[in-house]
Amino acid sequence: MNNKELINIIIPCLNEQENVINLAEQIVDKTKGLNYNFHIIFVDDGSTDNTWQNIQNLPFDNISGIKLSRNFGHQAAISAGINSTIDGNVILMDADLQDDPIYIPRFIKKWEEGSKIIIAKRTSRQENLFRRVVFALFFYIQSKLTSIDIPKNTGHFSFLDKEVVKQLQNFSESTKYISGNRAYVGYKTDFIDVVKKERMFGKPKMSFLKLFNLGINAIFNFSAKPLALIGFLGFLVSFGSILFSIFALYYKINFGRTLLGWNFGLSSIYFLSGIQLLSLSIIGKYVNTIFQEVKKRPEYIIESKI
Repeated sequence: MNNKELINIIIPCLNEQENVINLAEQIVDKTKGLNYNFHIIFVDDGSTDNTWQNIQNLPFDNISGIKLSRNFGHQAAISAGINSTIDGNVILMDADLQDDPIYIPRFIKKWEEGSKIIIAKRTSRQENLFRRVVFALFFYIQSKLTSIDIPKNTGHFSFLDKEVVKQLQNFSESTKYISGNRAYVGYKTDFIDVVKKERMFGKPKMSFLKLFNLGINAIFNFSAKPLALIGFLGFLVSFGSILFSIFALYYKINFGRTLLGWNFGLSSIYFLSGIQLLSLSIIGKYVNTIFQEVKKRPEYIIESKI
């Protein structure tokens, strides 16, 4: 293996003015002595603080920056970084220092052993209980509804061989879910255990609404199971109503009274209306995904580079 192969470290940023300086210093320190060329790529996803200025002023010659014209989202920022690489392998990590650069040598060791994708698997999260429960629920729903095997308790922190990077650059959809695309390509995958640290500066940029939307994209981009669930639910409701009608008729003939009376009829109307609205919402999400794709708008717009 060429000891001077290139490894690009792609870091999406949104209002991380304190963290980019600290992170760059840590990466440079942790990669000293490793026989590879490291290229750090910061992608500023429409920051409103001094993130871009701090990236420009970083005192290292192996750093470049991409400034998007506005906030296009975490997934788009990662895509911008991946698409900017002409050659070389890639490490994906966030700028909040929860992805610790100390694990970079372990990524490389696994890659040298033959794996094409190495993913950081969280053994624990230094976060509050509510966020841990939300993430656990997200991974559970994702595993049940997606049609490909997306590893649990993992994020974007990972090492991607240059062959994988080339394949990811071929994904043309405008609404991406990088973890799903990474699993979709199907190369040999391995894991390293990591502890996800607490954020050093600032507040988390992935709000629960953004996390929810990301989870929705994960499900709808990689599965048609929600549509199948609608059909199954419709069958259950229809079959159940037939059985209840037969029983209600039997009850009326033998006891001369209406089963459950008028309230049941009203409740059933509300129930079926809810099922219809849920079904329309799920179908509408698929239609909206198609609508976004056929417009062929760019996933992101680059304002400037350094």
